[in-house]
Amino acid sequence: MTPRERILAAIRFEGPDRAPIHHYCFPGAIWRHGQKLLDLVEKYPDDFGNENIVANAAGYSLGETETAEDIVEWVDAWGTTWRRMRGYTSGEVHIPAIPDWDAWRTYEFPPLPPESSYEEFAASVPARKAAGEFVRGSGGGFFQHMQHLRGNANFYLDLAEDNEGVHELADRMVEYNLHTIERHVAAGVDCICFGDDWGEQERLLINPEMWRRFFKPRYARMMAPARENGIEVWFHSDGYILDIIEDLIEIGVTLLNPQHPCMGTKRVGEIVRGRCCIRTDIDRQWVIPFGTPDQVREAVKEAMEAFSTDAGGVMLHGEIGQEVPFENIEALYEAFYEYGQYPLTWR
Repeated sequence: MTPRERILAAIRFEGPDRAPIHHYCFPGAIWRHGQKLLDLVEKYPDDFGNENIVANAAGYSLGETETAEDIVEWVDAWGTTWRRMRGYTSGEVHIPAIPDWDAWRTYEFPPLPPESSYEEFAASVPARKAAGEFVRGSGGGFFQHMQHLRGNANFYLDLAEDNEGVHELADRMVEYNLHTIERHVAAGVDCICFGDDWGEQERLLINPEMWRRFFKPRYARMMAPARENGIEVWFHSDGYILDIIEDLIEIGVTLLNPQHPCMGTKRVGEIVRGRCCIRTDIDRQWVIPFGTPDQVREAVKEAMEAFSTDAGGVMLHGEIGQEVPFENIEALYEAFYEYGQYPLTWR
């Protein structure tokens, strides 16, 4: 099977030859392990051309002498100032772009891409599919993006106060995202991708009823163009989201990437198995960084048992942070290939 065929077969429960694989290594892991890690992912490649690792490695000169504590600061296209330590992960908001609602009165979103860029993208899709690539379109930023623009504390107060500004911001964000979503759907992508971290360790970040009232209909509106055209919907969320998994499936999610260990892998499997494909998140809080290689392999087996049917339903994934020892990364990637083969004869 080509990667595209394998991924679609897993999402649609149509019998892939093995579970597709999607690697992710944070910049700090690449900074720590260097070329040895890049060689490992070439030995155990994923079904996306190792894209995430290639992208994160691009910002480093392997063997550089800077320390992990060096601060990197930048301003994104939306006007938010970010900081992160070189050896850390993705950084944190330092100065939000919309610190108060007075700033909102004159705030301008970044210009949308020119139509020529969408036309160029659409023209590339048939050849990419023919080459076996799973072609994705962006759903844009939403919940987390609004937090970045306002600052976390400000944004949660906005929701609690149910003020007019936060509704205006959310609706404008939906319209901004739909511009791209509709054009990617028209281009014939295989999937539209969304990503928002919705959970704490033991509960949703806001009351589930507030989520259903404020966010669910807006997500549904953004997902509708994809589902109405038979295109898959990929949704990522870290943290405990057990309360809204049914809602996400209801509004169209077909590939869900939850942080299942904090909810109980088996418990999540009882909800989703056979209904929605899961992009796994092998326990990156404890097992991957602090467990033994054997415990890492057992965690991969547990996820396959919880989520996979004989017809598919799993994409194998585990995030690698700076603290992860090399032998555990190797065990994870070996296990993806060993336990992801269909039929699952080891069961």
